Amino acid sequence: MLPSGLDAVSTPAFVYDEAAIQRLLRVGETLRQDGACRLLFAIKSFSVVDGLKFMAPRLDGFAVSSPFEARLAQCANGHGGTVHLTTPGIREDEIDEIGELCDFVSFNSLTHWDRYQSRTKDKASCGLRVNPQMSFADDPRYDPCRPYSKLGVPLEDLVAAFNQEPDRFSGIRGIQFHSNCDSDDFGELLATVRHVCSRAAPVVAGVKWINLGGGYLFDRDSDFAPFIEAVDILRDHTGAQVFFEPGSALVRSAGYIVSTVLDVFPSQDKKIAVLDTTVNHMPEVLEYGFPPDVAGHDDDAPHEYLLAGSTCLAGDVFGCYRFERPLRIGDRVVFYNAGSYTMTKAHSFNGIGLPAVYALPAPDETDPDKTNPDETGLGRPVLKSRFTFDHFAARWGAGSHAVL
Repeated sequence: MLPSGLDAVSTPAFVYDEAAIQRLLRVGETLRQDGACRLLFAIKSFSVVDGLKFMAPRLDGFAVSSPFEARLAQCANGHGGTVHLTTPGIREDEIDEIGELCDFVSFNSLTHWDRYQSRTKDKASCGLRVNPQMSFADDPRYDPCRPYSKLGVPLEDLVAAFNQEPDRFSGIRGIQFHSNCDSDDFGELLATVRHVCSRAAPVVAGVKWINLGGGYLFDRDSDFAPFIEAVDILRDHTGAQVFFEPGSALVRSAGYIVSTVLDVFPSQDKKIAVLDTTVNHMPEVLEYGFPPDVAGHDDDAPHEYLLAGSTCLAGDVFGCYRFERPLRIGDRVVFYNAGSYTMTKAHSFNGIGLPAVYALPAPDETDPDKTNPDETGLGRPVLKSRFTFDHFAARWGAGSHAVL
């Protein structure tokens, strides 16, 4: 059931639901196991600062992939949370800033380790990202352990280097490994942990922290037993602090793209409904080639439409959907399960503006009137940001934000 209030926003709009985020974070707290594991949020999936601030009290920190994301995390981190960074691309002129902004840094290669560890070791706790060389993802575009992966030091190379020159790693404080994408099976994480512990025991034994990365989806009905066992193995063998950094699992079902029908017309034997949004606002629809979830769709409904975006890209289509009543110009179409990897990947091809960002506030338990709750108990949508011509023009060297 969709929350009320979505019809009150100006479209196209990205709306995140604080009450839904609260529910997802309660599930995420299951993974913390009374402090046995610390929960981070990977902000590459969702970067709205007010949303991150809302999440922060139920997290132990944020996982980031760049200095810009690290700065964003610092803006949101009002509760003493930590910032963890790993990235395959570090610039020479960024490393000092990274050390200042981040509490934990996992260097992506032995080259980066040798080059930058001495410059950050007095500021951040330094470790290495390890490629476990265990593939679970079917699509190589999203497999961090694909052949010739750029992501992390191959496990066999790390072990060989450690055995040959252990003093080279005297400053290592932790390791991070990541082997999956959008998996709902924690058994694969357990297999990865066992693999790393057995193949790299001398390295693992000396670290103070281990970051399990992300790549897993879960809900309240998930089987958490393999995850708990994986954490127990690491703590029993090393005594290290364990971190886990999900992204999509904590926000995907808490976000919506709300659009308006701009036109309806026939094309051969199909009816086309053009919307004021575009697949460029949900790039993974095009990347993965999947039809997104649309509110009101029913396979048995009588009225079928090919939902299309408003750019000149011929492939800017969402798919065919069926509704109980005909779509008309001005009707709203809502895409749900759109909370992750939408706005952070969205772009403005054709000059189509990015969606405005709204929050559906959760009821304030201490002051129920604060969020102006409607009859459902949810607050009315609050506008957080709006994309303007100035934002678009500044990118191309015009407007008030341009560098002249």
